[in-house]
Amino acid sequence: MISSSLILMIVTFNRKVPVIMARTMWSPGILWGAGVKNIEVNGLENIDKKKSYIFVSNHQSHLDIPSIIRSLPVNLYFIAKKELKWMPFLGQYVWATGMIFIDRSNRKKAIQSLDKAGKLIKKGKSILAFPEGTRSLDGKLQRFKKGPFMLSIQHEIEIVPIAVEDTYKVLPSKAWKFTPHEVRVSVGKPVHPPKDKKDVAELIDQVSGEIEGMMTPIE
Repeated sequence: MISSSLILMIVTFNRKVPVIMARTMWSPGILWGAGVKNIEVNGLENIDKKKSYIFVSNHQSHLDIPSIIRSLPVNLYFIAKKELKWMPFLGQYVWATGMIFIDRSNRKKAIQSLDKAGKLIKKGKSILAFPEGTRSLDGKLQRFKKGPFMLSIQHEIEIVPIAVEDTYKVLPSKAWKFTPHEVRVSVGKPVHPPKDKKDVAELIDQVSGEIEGMMTPIE
């Protein structure tokens, strides 16, 4: 699927082709193969298709990305860690579609990558970010990193909170065995960034609170 989407991109000279194929073909195929019985989607009315956003989600499983891509009616772009660049096929796909790699070990380069992401959003492309940085082992929300929130404040871009539930039951972190289960994706209302750039902690608390509020408590 990745190879065919890249070929079509070259033939059509259109970088959107692989992204559209990911939403309409790749994601449904992955979820079907993983045994995702159904995706319950709530809150799509909160999204204005004419606007671009920073979508911020919790992170439970490798299946979060296809679940969100499949659920939202917009094309999504990513800020991917630089290590992904060298992964066969997927790295070439991310690079060819104009998505951004970030070097988390180099603060200066990381800031430059976020600036590129801001310019990408200003051009009308929405970004999906997982500020926890790594997948949760038990499905519970972890502490958020500042990156996407600084991006929101600096470029005055709204954040849309996303809550993904039960993907960790289908494919837990550090596991490769699928267990069929239903998945839920909830979309919150856009959160406006504060005018004061020093209020990043306030923005993180607000967005993490919105996401946690949409999730079913895990005992």
